[in-house]
Amino acid sequence: MEWAAWVEWVEWECNPTLSKQKFKTPVFTGVFFCVLSFKCILIKIVKNKFLIFLIWLLIYPIPLHAHDITGKIGFYDGLSHPVLGIDHLLAMISVGIISAQIGGKAIWTVPITFVTIMTIGGLFGFSLIIQEFYFVEVGIVFSVILLGFGISIEKKIPTKLIMIFVGIFGLFHGIAHGIEVPAAANPILFVLGFIFGTTTLHLLGLVIGHFSIKKTLSLILLRISGISFAIYGVYLLSQIF
Repeated sequence: MEWAAWVEWVEWECNPTLSKQKFKTPVFTGVFFCVLSFKCILIKIVKNKFLIFLIWLLIYPIPLHAHDITGKIGFYDGLSHPVLGIDHLLAMISVGIISAQIGGKAIWTVPITFVTIMTIGGLFGFSLIIQEFYFVEVGIVFSVILLGFGISIEKKIPTKLIMIFVGIFGLFHGIAHGIEVPAAANPILFVLGFIFGTTTLHLLGLVIGHFSIKKTLSLILLRISGISFAIYGVYLLSQIF
């Protein structure tokens, strides 16, 4: 293919009539250089383990829900609640990524706002002692959609508005965690577990965002990831309704 493309290119350069045609480059040569460019991109991706992890996160399709966890003994189950639930997982990582995209003080103010309001929401959810939390699930799904959308448009939303939404989303996630507390054998360890798990996922998202915004290719993949998060959130929303 390379030989044929170069031959075609030489013929096109040497033939004046072909050079004056409507198409400035021969078809075969165009296809060749497109394939060659794509090959170079793949080589860069393979050489960068961080990008491989980002792609893995993009196609991560685990059909788990945090609200199906059994046992609820203590710290480990509290830790598992945000980590094994794909809706919680994507939202937590998205908060970290968005804080990295904004930069400055937002790197710590955005995650801290989420964790603080989430803890308050956890206490509120604990006091409710209810079995059905339909509105909470809808709020969590919307957090996945809107946070994913926020990643995809990158710093187009005012920081203050993001802080408000992050606080609201943290409340919904906290209520969902808090509802599970009464079933835990050790409620205090359970609460510490989901706070630690949430903070860890924020840090993971922060690291992903920090390194992704430094390179054009990884930045594109990051924004695609945000779109995929939002699409997955729409899918979850369709399952609720």
